[in-house]
Amino acid sequence: MELWNDPEDNTQPQQNAGRGRTRRLTEPATLAILRQWLLDGYVADYARSLAGTRIFRRCYFVDALGIATKGRNAARHPAVQPICTLAQVLLQESRPIALNGLLLAFGSSKRKDARLGEREAVSVPKESGILNASWLEAAPSILQEVEQSPTIFLLNPFGHTLFTNEDVTALYKRTAPTELCLFLSHKQLETLFLTAIRSPAYAILVTAVLRTDRWKALSTRSAERKKTLHALIDLFADSMKRHFVLPIQLITLPILMRPGVVEEMPCTLVFATRRQDSFASMNNALCHYRRGVYAQRHHGVLNEEWFEMQYKQRVERDQQRLEAGLVQQGRAQQARRWPELRQQQLAANFGNFLVAEYDAILHHLLQSGVVRCEWRRPPSANEGERLPANDDTLRWTEEKNLQKERGGTRGKH
Repeated sequence: MELWNDPEDNTQPQQNAGRGRTRRLTEPATLAILRQWLLDGYVADYARSLAGTRIFRRCYFVDALGIATKGRNAARHPAVQPICTLAQVLLQESRPIALNGLLLAFGSSKRKDARLGEREAVSVPKESGILNASWLEAAPSILQEVEQSPTIFLLNPFGHTLFTNEDVTALYKRTAPTELCLFLSHKQLETLFLTAIRSPAYAILVTAVLRTDRWKALSTRSAERKKTLHALIDLFADSMKRHFVLPIQLITLPILMRPGVVEEMPCTLVFATRRQDSFASMNNALCHYRRGVYAQRHHGVLNEEWFEMQYKQRVERDQQRLEAGLVQQGRAQQARRWPELRQQQLAANFGNFLVAEYDAILHHLLQSGVVRCEWRRPPSANEGERLPANDDTLRWTEEKNLQKERGGTRGKH
């Protein structure tokens, strides 16, 4: 069965949801949803977090997945307009920052002139716009243009032409703030794997990028296709770990195909960053997106109100389990620093809870006496609820001691 039905069909499945029909998800539709989510959910928050540091005046969003430009004015291309709109909003805020979007016309792994030796430098626009090139053609020019500016890279390393080890290493070793969003099409990855099994030349390339030949032991049987696919993605993520302190995240996005039916997109986004603020921004973006999809899952079906109530109750139970797990970990590790404990919980539950929900749980635990804080600087009366920082120390109360304290308090009354 082909993964993509009609590559020219950009209709998103939600448009047919009301008629109860499930429309096959095309590649352009997948990319459209992915881009919109990244821009609205992640890029905006990422840029604002950079502006809050007052260090950076400009950031970039490089989208190298390929933009169809045939017969269209590149300057007025609909893919550029949302970036320009967001850029205007960011410049008008109290802490402004300039956002430049660089969109490439060809897919990231497409070398049109790979056999010609040295390629001519690609002209990079100073403002948001489209480059008539692929990433493998434009990378030297783009990396020189963005220099030390924070940059989000949306790339496909396993597309028409496989990235070499040098291609990915150039990104891993970048010293400026670098956010990698690596798009892995499951169909493309499957095809590459089967080709590399038969072709020694491709096998060498795959081994170089994955930095291991363990992929050769994976099964080629159709019955184990999904298991093999996940193993390949895990091997790729493992090859990146030594370059990033924060955990590499493998993101799959659900999509509402029709009322009552949610499926995962046939792709994985490998996310890597060195900034904790960026890690938190992507966590929030993914959590908001997932909740939005599942909250709409039963719109238009029978007993819609009952399903909505069930969903809200499930979210509440999940948050109760999160609180219990946080207390258990805090007591077991005798965790002293809230930022460190929250970061561990974010990594363990990535995309399931908002950062604000972790903080709300801590406030509740402080009020209930489950944990106490030794403030380096006690909160003032007009500060309201303040979060413990790295200079503040948490002290966890064991359950038996907490019960004694509560019993003693009730006895006094």
